[in-house]
Amino acid sequence: MPVTSHPTTTERDLRLDFFRGLALFCIFLDHLPNNIMAEFTLQSVMFADAAEVFILISGYTAGMVYGRAMERQGFLVAGVRVYHRVWQLYVAHVFLFTIYLATVIYTEGALNKSLYAEEFGATNFLQEPGLALVQALMLQFQPAFMDILPLYIVLLAVLPLVLAGFRSWPGAVFLTSFVLWLAVQFDNRVALSAYPGPDRVWFLNPLAWQALFLLRVWFGWRNVQGGTSWLSSRWLFWLAAALSLAGFLIRFNWTLHGFYDPLPVLVSGKPLWPFLSKTNLGVLRLTNMLAVALFSASLIRPQAKFLVSPAPWPFLVCGRNSLYIFCLGILLSVLGHLVLNEFFGGLAMQFAVSAAGVIIMIAVAALLEWFVAAQSTPGGGAVGAPTASRGARG
Repeated sequence: MPVTSHPTTTERDLRLDFFRGLALFCIFLDHLPNNIMAEFTLQSVMFADAAEVFILISGYTAGMVYGRAMERQGFLVAGVRVYHRVWQLYVAHVFLFTIYLATVIYTEGALNKSLYAEEFGATNFLQEPGLALVQALMLQFQPAFMDILPLYIVLLAVLPLVLAGFRSWPGAVFLTSFVLWLAVQFDNRVALSAYPGPDRVWFLNPLAWQALFLLRVWFGWRNVQGGTSWLSSRWLFWLAAALSLAGFLIRFNWTLHGFYDPLPVLVSGKPLWPFLSKTNLGVLRLTNMLAVALFSASLIRPQAKFLVSPAPWPFLVCGRNSLYIFCLGILLSVLGHLVLNEFFGGLAMQFAVSAAGVIIMIAVAALLEWFVAAQSTPGGGAVGAPTASRGARG
């Protein structure tokens, strides 16, 4: 979650891959029902969770990659590259949606359990498949687990205008972003409508989440230009450390209280709920995520020793292939959900399903790495996509 590095095409910022891989594992584990392993993911030690980490890193990477492209190739070429990526994400979302619904509906019929369709938010597709499919193509129909990619697609779609704004009117961009985020905090009706209506809205409100994404885009863009040295100031580091520690102590205390009820709660969560909205990216989630990002980036260098050791390889390999592994993780979450419901979701089964899913994700990522390496000629020239460009995959 870097803010001060200057990665080049020959030296990847391994922190991006590591934390993106960590987020992918956490998203999978968090989606499994009543999973004991979810008590040990990011959501158990901070106000934010893996979704914020995923969007934060994606914003930083987008700002770095497409910001560089805009500086070197101009607005038009950079914009075309952005929308090419948007198209790739859209195709991946539609493909994932199709397999997702096929899995849920087939399982419901095979097991004769209509509860599954309702649990995964697919009931409306069974009732009016034509309308539901059209709404899905418009990103309005988002069954369970299917909300992160639509959010990222919408955020990335406005990126060319944002980057152009950063070059000429950065203050106006930030003011607009802040006012929009603030409006959402005071009025839940400031949202994008979702299917089925009329009162349903996107679970992850892009009008709120744009604040985190655009701020990180700016960091990535400015980092390429070498304009984020002020982020290394000592007072900002200690502020981020204090906010990160406070968030950790409060959130982890809640986690421990969930395991052992007699343990006293340090800070009651009830008064904080309005500020912890995931849908509207409440202020505690936003500030905690930014503080943790700055604190982590200050402590961990882009090529830190532990990042180049064998231990973090599973996180790195999944982070480098994030789109594919994200889609795979969603499908594995659905299958794991069904397994835990049908085969007694005890602790042993929870561990088994969690471990199996993570191992499959790592194995597929390793296979993708092997395939890319196999496309290289003996002289080192890549027949497929060059490794250096893969930073934009997330």
